[in-house]
Formats: sequence, C-alpha cells, structure tokens
Amino acid sequence: MSFYTALTGLNGSQADISATSNNIANVATTGYKRSRAEFGDIFATSPLQNSSSSIGSGTILKGIKQQFTQGNIASSLNALDLAISGQGFFALKPSATSNQTVFTRNGAFSVNNDRFIVDSSGQFVLALPVSADGSVEGSTIDDAKALKLALESGEAKATENMNLSVNLNSSSQVFENYDDSTFRQDDPSTYTASTSITIFDNLGKPVIATVYFIKTQVASGDNNTHKYQTKFVVDGNIIEPALSEALDSTSGESLYIDRFGQLVKESEVPKIAVKSISSPLYYLDDLSKPLASSSASVTGTSVEGAFEEVGDTITIVTDPLKYNSTYDASTDNTKTFWGKDFLTVRVDDEGGDKAFTSVDIRPGTYTAETLASEVQRAVNNALSDDKKISLDPVKDGSFSIKFNQINADDEVVALNAISVNLLTDSFVTSDIFTSGISNEATPNLSRDEFLAHAQLRVNDALNRAAVSADEASGSASTLGVSTKLFARNIGSAISTIHNNTEVFDFEYYKNASDPTTVDSTNALNKKHLVYSYYNASPELKVFDNKINVGANASGYTVVNDSSGLKVYLQGSDASSLDTSDSTTWPSKVTLAGRFTDTAGTNNASFGETKLDGREFTVSSVATDSNGYKYLLLSTTDTDTVNITDTDIQVLHTASTDVEAFFEGGTNVFDGSTSHFGSNKIVLRETFKHSYKNSDVINESRGWKGGAVAETSSSTAISSNNTVGIALDGGSATTVTLAIASGLTNAGVAADMETDINAALTGSDAVTVEWTGTEYRIMSNTGTSSGAIALTSIGSGLAALNLGGTSATSSWIGNDTSVLANATGKNFAVTTANDNITFTVNGSTVGPISIAAATYTTNAALAAQITTKIQAAEGNTNTSCIWTGSAYAFTSSTGAVVVTAIDSGLDSHMKISTNYGAGASAGGAASTGYGGIFSNFKSSLSAGDLNSIGLSSSATTYSANTIGSTTTDWVNEKKPPVKIAYDVENQKFTFEGDGSIIGPSQSSKFYSFSIFGPSTTTNSLGLKSSANAPTSLVGGGEKLNSEAIIFKGTNVSTNQAYGVTVSYNSNLNKFTINSATTGEKILADGAVGVTETTTASNIEIGRLAISAGVATASETGIGGTNALFGLGSTTAVASTASGTAKGLASQPAVLNGKTSNEDLSKEFFLSGTSQENVFLMNVDGVSSPVVVPEGTYTGTTLAAALQLRINQMESTTGKTVNGVKVGYDLSDNRLTFTTGTTGPKSQMFVSGAARLGLDDLDVASGSTPIIYDLPSAAAQIDGKNAYVNSDTEIVTVAPEDMFDPADATVKAYTRVFLKPGELTFDTKGTLVSPTQNVEYKGDFPANIATGKDALSIDLDLSFADSSQLASPFSVTSVSQDGQTVGRLDGLDIDASGLVRANYTNGDNVALGRLVISNFNNQNGLKQIGNATYVETSVSGTAIVGEAGADGFGTILSGSLERSNVDITEELVSLITAQRNFQANAKSIETNSTITQAIINIRNWC
Repeated sequence: MSFYTALTGLNGSQADISATSNNIANVATTGYKRSRAEFGDIFATSPLQNSSSSIGSGTILKGIKQQFTQGNIASSLNALDLAISGQGFFALKPSATSNQTVFTRNGAFSVNNDRFIVDSSGQFVLALPVSADGSVEGSTIDDAKALKLALESGEAKATENMNLSVNLNSSSQVFENYDDSTFRQDDPSTYTASTSITIFDNLGKPVIATVYFIKTQVASGDNNTHKYQTKFVVDGNIIEPALSEALDSTSGESLYIDRFGQLVKESEVPKIAVKSISSPLYYLDDLSKPLASSSASVTGTSVEGAFEEVGDTITIVTDPLKYNSTYDASTDNTKTFWGKDFLTVRVDDEGGDKAFTSVDIRPGTYTAETLASEVQRAVNNALSDDKKISLDPVKDGSFSIKFNQINADDEVVALNAISVNLLTDSFVTSDIFTSGISNEATPNLSRDEFLAHAQLRVNDALNRAAVSADEASGSASTLGVSTKLFARNIGSAISTIHNNTEVFDFEYYKNASDPTTVDSTNALNKKHLVYSYYNASPELKVFDNKINVGANASGYTVVNDSSGLKVYLQGSDASSLDTSDSTTWPSKVTLAGRFTDTAGTNNASFGETKLDGREFTVSSVATDSNGYKYLLLSTTDTDTVNITDTDIQVLHTASTDVEAFFEGGTNVFDGSTSHFGSNKIVLRETFKHSYKNSDVINESRGWKGGAVAETSSSTAISSNNTVGIALDGGSATTVTLAIASGLTNAGVAADMETDINAALTGSDAVTVEWTGTEYRIMSNTGTSSGAIALTSIGSGLAALNLGGTSATSSWIGNDTSVLANATGKNFAVTTANDNITFTVNGSTVGPISIAAATYTTNAALAAQITTKIQAAEGNTNTSCIWTGSAYAFTSSTGAVVVTAIDSGLDSHMKISTNYGAGASAGGAASTGYGGIFSNFKSSLSAGDLNSIGLSSSATTYSANTIGSTTTDWVNEKKPPVKIAYDVENQKFTFEGDGSIIGPSQSSKFYSFSIFGPSTTTNSLGLKSSANAPTSLVGGGEKLNSEAIIFKGTNVSTNQAYGVTVSYNSNLNKFTINSATTGEKILADGAVGVTETTTASNIEIGRLAISAGVATASETGIGGTNALFGLGSTTAVASTASGTAKGLASQPAVLNGKTSNEDLSKEFFLSGTSQENVFLMNVDGVSSPVVVPEGTYTGTTLAAALQLRINQMESTTGKTVNGVKVGYDLSDNRLTFTTGTTGPKSQMFVSGAARLGLDDLDVASGSTPIIYDLPSAAAQIDGKNAYVNSDTEIVTVAPEDMFDPADATVKAYTRVFLKPGELTFDTKGTLVSPTQNVEYKGDFPANIATGKDALSIDLDLSFADSSQLASPFSVTSVSQDGQTVGRLDGLDIDASGLVRANYTNGDNVALGRLVISNFNNQNGLKQIGNATYVETSVSGTAIVGEAGADGFGTILSGSLERSNVDITEELVSLITAQRNFQANAKSIETNSTITQAIINIRNWC
C-alpha cells in the first residue's frame, strides 16, 4: 500500500514540475497568466474503522489554477499595442461570422488585410459603436462589432475660419512711424515676428498662409496700449482685411459715437436718435487722444509797456482823483490803470437776456499773474449770489458802545453808553442813497460799504461824545481825552480833478508851550499846503518852509544839464542853507510853480511833467561861479533845460504838527481793500491839546488894524496918542499909548499891550500882537462875547494904522521874499515886468511903470512904487509899504485895489488877487483869525481854493477859513474802536485799541460792550444791552457779534460761478474763461444728455469811461480795456466773446452717509458738544460753519447750512457761491453740491457722525472728455475717407452721411478698428479685435511665375493672443478647411475610444473597445494564446467601459507582460524536484521492504 502512496506523491511532483515548467516556458508570452498546481490528500476509511489508526493513501492533483494578477506594463511604439491597467479582458471574435466570444489580456493587436483590428491569431477585436463625438451607442456584447479602419475621410473644403493665438514678446523693438511701404516679406528686419499655417483656398487646395506682426506702439502716458500691425499673406499675396466695427468688450455689441466721440453700445443709443450708417470713417484708435470739454474764452493782448518783463508790475487805482494818472486817461501812462468798471461781463447767457455786470477791481500793485488772480476774484464776486446787509431802521438803525473805566480808586465803573446812529449819512452812504440813508425804508449795503459806513459813524459818535459839533458841550474829560483834541478841517468834494500843482499859505495856531490853554501871543505859525499834481496823481503835503526861486546871472531859475538839476534860490529865503554845512540842508524838497517858459525846446513840458509837484532828494547846496546859490537835486532826467520862470517855489521840511490828506482811501475800516473816498481835503492837526477850535476863535476876536510898514527902530509917540477902548461890549476907556523909540513892530505891540492892560483893569485883559502885516488887539476873555472896539484914535497914532474904520482901507499882499544887498538876494525890475494898475476909492491909477533897476531891499521897491503912485495921483494920499513879510497899499482917501500887474513883478510882490492879496478887513474883527487854521492865500499865481474844494466860490485865491472845522480826538487812520468782519466765523468784530484808550492811557478804559437797540439779537448779530458780551480793551482782544446772515438784496442781479482768468507770459495775453463748459446740445443729441443744454458763453467788454465815471450802457460796451487787450484805442463796437466746445462740466457732489437717526424728524444740535459745527472746504476755501444751537430737521438744517456755506470767504477775498445743500429723504442723508463745475470744483464736509458726515472723502467735479471728430476722421492718400451703407471705405462723401458738426441732428455713427491692427493692454491682454476679421482676396493665375489662381475668403481670429515678456510663440492655431484625408494614424484613449487620424486633419471616432470582466476569473477556460472562454463557473461576461468602477484603463502603445516571476518559478521547480526525489526514495524503500518481506515469505 505504501508503494502506491509514494507513487501518488511521485505523480503529484511530476504535475507540479509540469505546471512550473509551463510557467517558465511562457514567461515572455504577452498577457500570459501563470498557473499553479493544486493537490489534495487521499484518505480512505470504513465506517467501522477507527480513524485514529487509519493511514492516508497519498495525494491527488485537484487542478491547475490561473493566477490573474497584473503583469508588468511595457511600452511600445505601436498604437495598437494595448494593455489593461487593472481588471478586465479584451473581447474578440474568432472569425467575422463566429458567434463565439473569447477574452484575452493580450493586447498585441494589428490590422489585417481587410483593415480590421485583430490579434496575432487573426481574431477580431470587438468595439461598441460610437457617435461622432465618441459617445457609446451600445452596452452589450451583442452590440459590439469588429473594429474596421477606413482608408479615407472627408471632402475637400475651403478654409472659412482660422484661429491663431500667439504670444508677442513685449520687449520687441517698436517700428516708429511705420509705413506699409517699408514692409517686405523676405526681410525679417521689417517685421517683429511671423508664423505660417496651411490653409485651403476656395477649391480646397492647400496653400501656405503667413501672418506677420509689426510692433508700432508701446504703451506710454498718452496711450496706455501696445499695438501691432498685421499682414496676412497667402501664397505670397497680401490679403487686405475687411473693415471691422469696434465692439463692446463685455456685451460684444457694436459701438457707436456721438458727435463728441463718446462711445455708446448700440442698445444704448437713444431711440429718438439716428443711427447713421454713412459717415466719415472713424477709427477707435484715433479717439485715443481725448480733449476736455472747453469753456468759452476771451483772449486779449495787454498794452505794450505794461508787462514787458517777467515780474513787471502795474498799479491799479480806483480813487477818482487819481484817474488822470491812468492809461485810461492818457496812453502815456502805461504803468497805472483805472480799476473802476474795469470790465463788463456776461456769462452763460446764450440768448443775451441778462444785463452785463460791470466789475471793479481793488487798487494795488500787481504783476500780470496777480492781476489775473485779482480779476478772477473780482469777476466771481461780482457774479456771486452774495447778499447785502439789510438794515431794519428800528432794530439795526443804531448800536451803542459802553466803556468800563478804571476810576481813581481802581474800581471799574460803567460810563454812559455812546450811541452810534447808522441812519445818519457818512460820505459812503451819501454816494449810495441820493435822498439820504434816513429816507430809505430798509437800507441795503454791501458788506464793505456797511463796514466803511459803520466805522465812520463810530468815529463820529466818539468825537461828538467828547466835543459836540457846536463845541458847546461834551464829555472829553470823562472819556479821558481832553488832552487829545485836535482840529480837523474838511473842504467840500472836488467835482473835477484839478490838474495844476498848488501851494496855499495859511496860519496855524499852536500853543506849544501850554497845550492846555489858548494864548494868542506868538502862537501863529506859517504853514504851506501843497496840492501836488505830479504824474497827474493828486497828493497833499504840509510844509513848514518854502523858498522862492531866484534867477542866476543868465536869468535862469532852473537848469538841467550834465551836472544835474539846479534850482536857483532867492537868496534871503535860502540864507539858512549853508553851502558848507549839510546839516542845514533839507534832505528832500518839493518843487511847485507855474512853468510857462517856452523859449527852450523842453522848458514848458519839462517843468510841467518832470518838476511841478515832484519830490526830489537834495544832493547838495552850492553857489555858481557868479555867487548864485542853488540846490543840486538828484534826477535821472537828461534833457538840457534852462527855465526862466520865476513863479516857482521850493518847499521843504514836512510839518510834524499838521497833515493833509484826501478823506477816505483804502483804510476806512480795518481790513479794507476797497477805496472809499469823499474827494474832500482834510487838513488836520497831529498836535494834541486841550483847547477847542472855538476857543481859538473866541480868543482871537478883537480889533484888527490896517497894514503897517516894517520897522526895526520905531519913532517915539508921545502926543495925540490916546484912544478909546471898549472891552467886551463895555463902555470905552481912554488909553494913552506911549510908544518908545527904537522898537521893532513886535516891541511896539508889547508897549501897546502894557499900556492898555494898565489903563483897563490893571490885569491881563487884552493881547496885542504884531502879525507881520498889522497890529491886532484881542480880548483875553476867550468867549464868544469877547470883543474889542476902538474909538477916537489920536492923530499921533497914525503910524500904527489902528483906525481902519473903512473895511477896505488897506490892500495886503501875500508873504514874499525878503530882499537884501547881496548876490541872488535882490530883485531886478525890467521893462518886461514893470507895470502895475490899481484903483483908489474907485478911481483908476496907472498903469504906472516902475523904474527899471535892481532893488536890494523890499522897502526900496515899495518906496519906488509909492513915488510912482503919488506922481500919478498928484498927491501923497496913497503909499506902498513893506510890512516885513508882505507888500501893502494904504490910502487915506479910500480903498486901494490892485487890478493889474505884470506877472514877473507880481511873482515877487504877490500883490494881486491871484496870490490871495486883498483888502484888509480893518476894524472890529468879529471872527478873528477864524480858528486854528486861518488866513489861506495862494502862494502861486491864480491858485484857486475852489478848484480843490476849499472854498464855495469860484476863483477864490484867499480865504480866512476854508470848509468846516471840528474839534476831534479820533484819528480816523487809527481809530480807538475798530470794526471788522471775521470771514472765517462770519461775524462782525469790534476791537478797542489799548494803545489809545487802554488802562495805561488817559482814558483808562478796561473793557467795553456793544449792543443793539432791540431786546433780541438783531441782524447785525448784536445782542440786547442785557445780554451784550464784554471784551477787554487792548491785548488783541476782540468783541464778536453773533454769526450773521446777509439777507438783503443780491449784490449782483446775474449769477455765475467759477470764471477763471489766466495770463500767458510768453504771449503777453490774458484769457478769461466762462464758468462752465460745453455747447448747445439737443436732448438725446449726445451720450448722457437727456435734456437740451445751453452753450457755455462769456462776453467781455467795458463801459466808456470819462473822467473816471462810466457811462451807462445796456449793451455793456463803449470803452476799452487796454490792460487786458479788450477793444482798440478807440471805443469798441461790440464785446469780445468766445465759443465753448463739448459737454457741460459737472459740479462736485458730496453725499453724506445714511444717518442712523431719522433726519426727517426733529432733532437737537448741541453747541456744547459742537454738533452744530461743520468743517467745510469748498473750492479751496476752508472755514468752520456754525449753525445756531437748536432743533432742526434734515430739511431745515440743509437750508441753514446752505445760507452759511455761501457766505464763506478766504482771507484773500475768494468767496463761495452757488452751493446747494439738500436732504435726501429716501436715503436719509444730507447732500452738498458746489455751484462751480469742473475738476477744480471740490467739496469736503466733516460733521457729526450722527448726521452721517464723518469720515467722508473729498468730492470733485468733472469736465467730460470729448474728441475732435473732424480731426479724428481718417484719410486715404490725403483724401477724407468715408464709410457707406455697405460698410465700404470710399473717398467721396455719401449723400446720407452723418455730419459731426451739425448740432441740429441727433445722430450717432459707427466706429471701426484700424484694419489689421492688434491692440493689447498693459497686462498683455488682447483688447481688439475681439471678433473675427474677414480676409477676402482673388488673384488670377500667373503663368510667368507658375502660380495658380487663388481665391481666399475666411475669417481670422486672434483670440487669446497675448503680449508678455517671453519669446514669440504660437499658443494655438487652427483652421476649418481641408482636402480628402488618408488614414494617418490612430488614437486610443484610456477609455478605449478609438479615433482614426487623417491627413486632412479629420479625427474620426471608430468605436470604444469592449472591456469585460467576470465574477470568477478562475472559472475561465484557457484555450491558448492567453485567450479564454467563459464557463458556467466563470459566469457571464460583464461588459463595461475602461476606467469605470471595476474596470481598468487602457494604455495605448503598451503591452502587459506575463505575470510569471522566473525566480519564484525556479524555486518552485527545485522544490518539486526534491519532492519527486523523496517520493522516488519512498518507492525505493517500499520496494526494498516489499522484497524483504517476499524474501522472508519465501524463506518461510
């Protein structure tokens, strides 16, 4: 039994060796799966046998099992070598007609002669049918078919679409100024890059198409795109692209443009507008240079000489008295111009319905640039929406100033309030209200007018509080100003500019030794008032000294030569000037005179224009070779001049106690920049005292004697020397006047004063003064009743000429030069200046001729005249005397009147009325000297006081008093209380000047308050007396009113905001631009224009100006503005105007945030937390805007803000206008809109967060961008190009063409891309063209070159092309043309989809390979060639798709090797061999044992 057991083992080992050997043999077989022998033991027992004692019977082969693990995948170059990575088997048919299906993992397929795909045994590979896109159309084995390849595919087809995507190197060279003529296909240096592709012509014939790229533009600041021109060449022929419309990058719609070049999508073109098909040809690229819409502008060239060099300045004056100094009055004046009615302007009034607005500019010195800024400010202010101040006579007609004073006990006490009546005229309101301000129901004043008027009224109120107008009352002592009084004399308005320089001598009373009282003795001072007309610009000066000119040996008074300007002096007048002592020289002098000498070429004009009224610096005082003294004056004038005129005076040493000026000016109120003037001369003391003008008048009342000859040694008077003197209306007292001998006139006066006072009361009752021409006896009572009367004058007193019982008994001339017997100190009478005529008691005497001679003393000349008069009269009744300062005539028979005198003689004697000479009012002098200023006389011939407003009568050459005099204490140039306007806080301010009335001054004012007459705050922001604030005096402290709102009439009836003025220094031209931009556009006539707009417009002119006064003209024209180059040298006939272009500029709109509170309901703004403060910046003007604390709604707050915002103003005078503030109910927020428009229009607001006004950004306006379509239209060979209705380019304008210049047509037209041009943005992305570009061309055959005929019609797309910093490359290329294709290869993807490739580019889906799997792969029956068939054990084949769940993927070009591991198999083989040997040994052993047993049996 054991033998058979061993035999089974031997057989088993043999089977194991056979299986292993088979595996080893198929180690290289594709798709082979290794086999493994599986064994079982043999064990047989009977039911009755004990198993524990049973022995097995050996082993038995149970079967050979396949191992379906994955074999290694090896690559191949055959696309039909397939491997399954994962589970599954290929399905095959043994033959085309077989119903059997076999399965294999061996994918070594090929194509048989019938183009079927088969395995190495010729079995057909099965595939499921698919559609053209590869979708499977079956799912079972029965649906599968043998896979067959077609040799050809498709039909011949012309290329209709070509797609080319490239990357162009961004660093490529730019071909600047590219021209098509420079391109050559065979020269790579003429293009940037190229690429070629085979396409098919209209016959389906393959041809080579090459696309060339030429870089023509790199992105820059002006144009942020890169551009390439392309050339499309087919078979050597350049194919031109068709015209392509520009498309919207988002929607792909066609783009249209309006007449301003604004782009709009086709769907957004207004329905009412016309879509013009025919039009000029516009390329999108040609709209790449935008222009801002422009405003209307006017440009003029400034007058020659005004601004010749950069930095040159001119002067603007608005003082009517200065008008003659301007270019407007005389074109010789190219540096001074008239600023009143500087120009007229009408802005944004296309229809001409508005009136012109006349604009004043402020006086000052300007460069061209600062002048442009000033005119801009002035125009915008003149066209502003600012309102005037409206005064309610009851609430605003007055206000009061109450001072709080420190008394002797250092206590602060309140003084009585001083009322300021605003309804009393000042010179400001007198010009505004012809019937007076008090007769206006509600006076309206501009802010500056009000400030000027209010300051003048404050000054007057303070003056009259101290000293009443009649000087009968006042509180000067209480106010602490009793020692600060001064006389102020004012004339009447100068109606016509006086165009001569004048000098007036006058007497000035000044008690310098005791300013607290009046003392007439030696208190009179001679002063000289100069009205200078130098440079046609009136100016006033007061001098202490004057010198008359004298002639040199040649008879010249003024000489200008190479050594300088010499003015010869009358020697006696100049005796104090020591030629060797410069300290005796005046540093500056002013010349004044009558220049009539025309003997020399330049004499008269030189004297009048370069000397008269001019101030000179003194270089030296010298004498010429003949001993004549002269002043050498500094001058740059080089004219040679010799002047013989003698009526010339040299004035020097400006007075320190008297000044003169024209009332008003630019300093009427603190901060004033405008000129306010009354055209009146003010003569005012700068010396302060306690006496009043009336005190001087009263003190000087008395008795005035007649003219008396000068004496240095009087003759004693001791007989017939009594006189009756009545004092202050009392009875006469006889007084004996004992006059000693040897006295001067002043000594005689002292003797008389002593005798009279001794005889009257023995006290100081009278003062006797020698005035230089006569004796005056005055009462020292110093009251209006004080008077002196003389009776019964003794004959012995005749030499004193005290009688004067006739008011005209003496004729006294003006002060003149003292003669002496020395060179230059005498006077020569010649036959040209020797005649004088006069009347005595009405009878004419003369003319008499004075003996020609040189007179060395005044007395000698007077004696010669006396001789001639008495000879003519035949008696000794009339005499000429020299008083010591003037010549005089006296007569015992009646009045003497000089009626005629030669001018040369008169220039010395000053005895005619032309010099203020006249009858002496001898006798009772009821008005004395006329006050602090008196006895005015012309110092030059025919100096008319009336012409400069100092007399009410014409041709007045002398006057005792001029104008009206008041006793004041307020210096109007530096008032103690100043009113101003705080532009930032929109309040009036009042400031007390501590240096004038402060605690350390005599007034000792500590503080003050100002209040209105009402119980509530008035429109001036002044509270009631009970609530009035108080401010300290001095220290810069200011008293502020409440913020005010101007509610009067508009400053201007026409409003426009944002006019600009500029200056071009290269062209010397000023340009004025309107406030807005754009032209008239019909509704829907342009993008974004929904309503018809009017054109921006500006018209500039000027009214005709005469003597500084503009003539009324509704047309706003008639004059010239040479400084701005508007008009010619004659009156213009029309205004200058400019035309705007484009679209209307837009304002800045700032929207607040949506508030968390409901602003439509009432809310409270607290002043404590500053919720009522809004920080604003509008067009560069910054200011906090404060609304009153209180309750508001969104609407009322908006209204309150709008009022105050439009009152904002910068410190330079720039105002804010036209701002609109609204409340947006829907968004619950505040909105702010500027009145100005354009990019310079800005709005910023910062306010309370609860109002949504925190953290807002600045909003800016805008000016729409336009394009100049006429210049943007394309041209071809110099001819205008057009697009017709067939989208063809033509050079003749189509009849139905859109005209971009026609504003009456609401037309939009297409815009195109430049043919062949590629545009990239700065990111390298293709911008255009985004659509296909049509290329079409027909070319005949060329027999000479052998070229066939060519016809191309295709669309080319450059989509997805780029321009990046990498080398040129083709990223994709395709075209849809083809020929008949031949099989060129196969593609099998991972899903088993088989596609055939053809030479024409077709790629045809043939089928999807069948992949099968089994529930039990080991149940498959192997039939050889690694092929299996299904069995009942394996189960039915499961068909699936490669790559699906449970199925592996197919790898093309790969084969699955056997899964035999040779090493493992060799090990198995060795093991089987050992098993075989062991089993053989077992048999051998069994055989031995058996033999032994047999032998034993046999032995037995």
